[in-house]
Amino acid sequence: MLKTRHIRLSIIFVLVALILRKVLIGHAAMELVDRCKDQVSFENMMKSEHFQSAVGKLSSENSFVLMQNRHALNMTMNWLCNTKNMLGVHENVLLVSLDKEADDMLALTFPNVNRLKWVVPCLDKPFNYGDGLYQLFFLFRSNFARALVESDKSFWMIQQDTFWRKSLLSLEIKSDSSDILFDRAAEQGGSLIAGGYYRARSTPGSKAFFKKLSSDLEWWYSPDNTYMTTLCAEGTTAKCGSIPFDLITNWHWLYSPSRIGDNVPFLIQFDGFTKLDGVSCNDEAVDKAVRIVETQNRTSTTADSVSPSYSHLQFGLYQSIIDQLYKFSLTEWFLNRVAFPYAHYFMITI
Repeated sequence: MLKTRHIRLSIIFVLVALILRKVLIGHAAMELVDRCKDQVSFENMMKSEHFQSAVGKLSSENSFVLMQNRHALNMTMNWLCNTKNMLGVHENVLLVSLDKEADDMLALTFPNVNRLKWVVPCLDKPFNYGDGLYQLFFLFRSNFARALVESDKSFWMIQQDTFWRKSLLSLEIKSDSSDILFDRAAEQGGSLIAGGYYRARSTPGSKAFFKKLSSDLEWWYSPDNTYMTTLCAEGTTAKCGSIPFDLITNWHWLYSPSRIGDNVPFLIQFDGFTKLDGVSCNDEAVDKAVRIVETQNRTSTTADSVSPSYSHLQFGLYQSIIDQLYKFSLTEWFLNRVAFPYAHYFMITI
């Protein structure tokens, strides 16, 4: 009896410690956001001639927005190499650099690609999921999206940690009437947004959506993808749509290609997959990667049978729980209205 009581008390102590840890992390994160938010403000973007000049060069329909600081430069170089022979991709991309070093290197290696240098001193370091720098980046990305739709630009927000087998320009979405099309976190039922890729049209709905998102991210400690899922579920701003998971997939596919059947994805987002060498690619490597993806044996793994990282195991566990909760209307309501807005606190192990 005494042993059982000690076990219960130990479990309670660990849970309380984990929750307090997340509260302290969240408090520190939002203090940083409050201190640095003027560096990424929507108002400064709209007043900036530099911003307006760069945005003015974008097409009104098919622009790609890619953001990086110097710590993500190798991934950006890989993506530019990966897509350089895809018709219209480099002509329609805007490379947004958060520091001078990244912008200078991109100007040297890809001088013909449209660039915008928007220096954010607070984002000059690597950032990790859940910390203040990442929260500030969420706010920057939302404000940037808001500024684009307010400037009558429709666009794709994209990430560089992705292998493109085909161009997004070949994706048939013209008939979709959604204000914003989002990628998905999993192939199962449910509507959890992944958030790395989305296409926003310049509409009253998307303008209201990003205004609300930016306003709340200034003070609310939440991942932007789960909070965007909540906003879409509320349905008071934008009409949201989703891109099939088998078109834009994520790290799950690396370990288990069979989970999306015989479909070959357009894009594979690595999401922190650490078994890559992190150096710039070349044409031969791109061609080889395309062949591997297109001929992948559905019973084996692309990741050479390596074990998932600890962080991937954690995210995989949370995703499995979410998939089950999406099966029932009551628990789906709980996800959208309670768990997702407070997702950082529910993911107590991360």
